[in-house]
Amino acid sequence: MAHKKCWNCIWLECDSSLVVDISKGKGSPPWMLLNKWLKCRDILASMDYKVTHIFREDNVCADRLANYGISSNCFTFWDTIPQFLLYELMC
Repeated sequence: MAHKKCWNCIWLECDSSLVVDISKGKGSPPWMLLNKWLKCRDILASMDYKVTHIFREDNVCADRLANYGISSNCFTFWDTIPQFLLYELMC
């Protein structure tokens, strides 16, 4: 999605150390995601990006987004801050 929007410089903070390791070449994705990961990796090669780990407890917004993703049954992309994050960002 970032590539399609021409966002060529991104920083992904992730609460999954497995995802961080995979992005750094220190692990392999589950086989059912391998093809998607290979396509993603090819796109990332043309971008300036970094992936870092953050503990979920240290990032309330990431926790709320992860919980939303678990309970959602559809793909969602926001161009503005979702309503359920506004309070966390105002504090």
